[in-house]
Amino acid sequence: MFYTSNNVKLQINGNYIVASNAQISLEANIQPNYNLKQRHTPNFAASNGIGGKLDFNYYLTGEDYFKKFITGQGESPLSTSQVISGNFGGLNFKSGYLTSYSINFTPNSPAVASASINFFDQMSGEFEPTVEESLAAVNSNVLNFKDATFGHYIPITQTEFSGTVEEFVEGTYNYSAEVTPVYLMNETKPSAVSFGPKTVNMNFETDNPTGYLPVSGNTARLSVDLKDSNGTTVDNFTCSGLLKGRNLSTAVGDYIKQTINVTQADNFDVNVYVGAILDSYGDEGCIGIGTT
Repeated sequence: MFYTSNNVKLQINGNYIVASNAQISLEANIQPNYNLKQRHTPNFAASNGIGGKLDFNYYLTGEDYFKKFITGQGESPLSTSQVISGNFGGLNFKSGYLTSYSINFTPNSPAVASASINFFDQMSGEFEPTVEESLAAVNSNVLNFKDATFGHYIPITQTEFSGTVEEFVEGTYNYSAEVTPVYLMNETKPSAVSFGPKTVNMNFETDNPTGYLPVSGNTARLSVDLKDSNGTTVDNFTCSGLLKGRNLSTAVGDYIKQTINVTQADNFDVNVYVGAILDSYGDEGCIGIGTT
């Protein structure tokens, strides 16, 4: 029996996702096992645990749920490390991490985001086709970039500019993170993961060409506000970092295009907490009368 996309629901941490397409894959890390002086072998051995990946595109209908993983994943406290669980048509995993996220800003088009989640355990469950229409899709109002506003702040030479980008054509917002599983002896599911660098990259195209770019780059901030049909801002995407690239291009019968690229490398939430209470002598311990 053949099933269609109407028979599949996608859930992330229990939340239904209004996805336009999705795919999930598993791969065993198996290598051929050769003996000394052997060039052919029928034997294979696992060199690592199972690796899986969930890729999907989904419509933005309000404040994006996945934005918190950009600033929070891998940051202190590391008790949960923003672990993601997923369910794809009844097949589920429990230890996933957001490794890629992007949005294309195209005027007069629905706001669609792409996400990739890597997980390091076997999938469980069985495929369970659904027949009813998803309430998440029925009750959702998809945002459209005709309601978006774009702002920029780019010090060029000795002048500061700010405000709405009047000549905006299109742009992208991209996030990537390195997540590596850490296995102990005899483990097939990692007991921990190691978080590497996280970067946010944002670029936009305008029809106002300029070629200035100092050797050290330039500080810049790009910001996109997504609004509903009433003009209320429901979500914002900002990249504040270094302007490291400009590109001018054209073709016969086409206009001159300029693409500006900004990269941000400090993507984390600020966690404020009480680390210790010190007395007037600078010693850590009890304050006043008491033992705690």
